[in-house]
Amino acid sequence: MEERNTRHEARINSVFQSYVMMHLIRKRFEHARNFLILVFGLLLLGAMMIVGSLGLILCSAFLSAERRKKNARAAITGMFRLYFQILQYLNVLHLDLSEIDCLRTERGLILASNHPSLLDALLITSRLSNVVCIMKEQVLKNILFGHGAKLAGYIPNSSVRKIMSLSATELQTGSQLLLFPEGTRTCSAAVNTLQATAALIAKRTGADVQTIMIESDSGFLGKGWPIYRAPLFPVHFRVRMGKRFSPQQDVKHFTAELQGYFEQELGHKQCRISQAQMSCVPIEMQN
Repeated sequence: MEERNTRHEARINSVFQSYVMMHLIRKRFEHARNFLILVFGLLLLGAMMIVGSLGLILCSAFLSAERRKKNARAAITGMFRLYFQILQYLNVLHLDLSEIDCLRTERGLILASNHPSLLDALLITSRLSNVVCIMKEQVLKNILFGHGAKLAGYIPNSSVRKIMSLSATELQTGSQLLLFPEGTRTCSAAVNTLQATAALIAKRTGADVQTIMIESDSGFLGKGWPIYRAPLFPVHFRVRMGKRFSPQQDVKHFTAELQGYFEQELGHKQCRISQAQMSCVPIEMQN
């Protein structure tokens, strides 16, 4: 009897050890797969940016400054849209971006968005082609994106005076100004303390501020996320319209109002949404 129990326990242990081994192998395989997907996505983006920048330089050499700017913005939108179409087709990303498509015909509008990841500007510009971004000056000097961004008239954040002057010019000519009032990627549960940039530009130019909410079920490429760290794919992103605010004379009060609104919209979700909450439509169906 004891010998039979011993053999039974040995079989149970053997089955359990096999299960644990298979589980570890599966986890390592998933990790390796996700890492390869990450490398592929980054290499693809880098290659598209290099080819796109070279193409813009060659094609825009004999065009007027205004025509170069228009072509560059259209090319950036087309490139990022194609990039996200490829990633969605490969089940790397699930995206719901169509809600902001209604802004395509809007002119002279400030777009103020939260900033959960490095992909935020790419997601928005993949849908809106008349957008000018306020960017870090170092990014404009980047070999991958700098040339195209300069041709598109993107604004460096080198000085407040320059930002105000160039932003006013772009808004007056009908461009949409995209900025992230947090100033950096979100590092708190909902939204960082907002800077006064959006409120100040709205006061100076009289432009409305259209808020945009970006939500994701992953911290992928967020603040503190190493670029070599692979998430669990697919990653879901949703970009939705928020409230539109008229400009106010009291910059401090307007900034506080924007702060409260972003916290109200994003705080209870902690900038994360589950797959069940997202209605992910293929990008090619959102055109």
